[in-house]
Amino acid sequence: MRNLLFVFLLVASIAQAKTYIIPIEGTIDGPLAVFIERSLDQAEREGASGVVFRVNTPGGRVDAAIRITDRILASTVPTLAVVENAFSAGALISLAAQQIMMLPGSNIGAALPISVTPVVGNATAADRKVISALKGKFRAVAEARNRPANIAEAMVDPEAEVRGITTKGEPLTLSAKKAVELKIADAEVPSLRAALEKAGFNTDAQELQPGPQVRVARFLTDPTIAAILLAVGVLGLILEFFTPGTFIPAIIGLTSLGLFFLGGYLAGLSSALTIILLFAGLLLVVFELFVTPGFGIPGLLGLGLIGASIYFTFGDEALQVGSFAIIGLALGLFLILRYLPRGRVARPFVLSSAVEEVAPPKNELESLLGAIGSAITDLRPAGTAQFGDRRVDVVTMGEFIERGQAIRVIQVEGPRVVVRKVEG
Repeated sequence: MRNLLFVFLLVASIAQAKTYIIPIEGTIDGPLAVFIERSLDQAEREGASGVVFRVNTPGGRVDAAIRITDRILASTVPTLAVVENAFSAGALISLAAQQIMMLPGSNIGAALPISVTPVVGNATAADRKVISALKGKFRAVAEARNRPANIAEAMVDPEAEVRGITTKGEPLTLSAKKAVELKIADAEVPSLRAALEKAGFNTDAQELQPGPQVRVARFLTDPTIAAILLAVGVLGLILEFFTPGTFIPAIIGLTSLGLFFLGGYLAGLSSALTIILLFAGLLLVVFELFVTPGFGIPGLLGLGLIGASIYFTFGDEALQVGSFAIIGLALGLFLILRYLPRGRVARPFVLSSAVEEVAPPKNELESLLGAIGSAITDLRPAGTAQFGDRRVDVVTMGEFIERGQAIRVIQVEGPRVVVRKVEG
């Protein structure tokens, strides 16, 4: 009697357990991986009867897809992928589920990895090493779920041939009917509810949705948005360096860099190391440009540290982010140099003496040799100084001189007036 009561209670508890639905929509990325991991943790913790992945994605980051796939394979609850469209990385994630159901008009496959170059819209197939590695992952996942490994491999490798099925030169894509026929999928069903019933899952389902943190992270880690934030951040710091005192460019720059790292942090991609690498790289580049002009070791090392920071944050999308950031930075500098000194916007950022005053004739500048005056702006190394009743644009030999310091003219070369701080 006691055993019958235990069985009854066990069956009742299973019947009451919910099914959790996890949407996999849009581009596969790091924040989505975090959301799926947390959702599976919740389902396991709460004793869910099963987890359903509602898949509708064009693909995305390979590293994020592998992370999601490994977590699904390790899940202790039954898993089901209900496919609307599962291309590229979405196909790998779907293969990791214990069961796959195809909705009407659905497709799965087309997993050839591509490399995106800085030229907008220019995407090419990845090299054979990358294709081979991803093909091996598709094979391993298919074998783990007792699905035909050769069919899974053909989704990745356009050179892989399956007689009577594949077309050489194109990665395999399967319709719902064909996926079932080739035993990649278990059944074609008319609806999500029908999929739950056929899979033996409780139809009392709860759909989990990404929280604000994940949505913000997905927006900020989009390669285009991240590149814009990085370019604006660096540009703001450069503007602050040349036009000290307003603090607006520095605020904009630091805010942009903060958002750049916030996205990576929320997605679990950034760490203190990546932040240190970026700022160390920026400092070395600034040192190279303004203290020891040229193109030597500090500049190369700085660029290397910046590149490493971007790579550790964005993985296989690092080249795209870095390239777009460089293009954005170059465009921003061009627009500033071309239009800013003439526009109304320039007034808070550009010294009025540099814009409004006409440089004195050459012979008048030569008369300043040896003259003592005071810096009326910080000299970093360029700025403005006062000599008697005359304001003159000056430059130091590389040293930093604070506003108000006494200075002496040590050299005049045409319109270039070189000064040094007066000691004592």
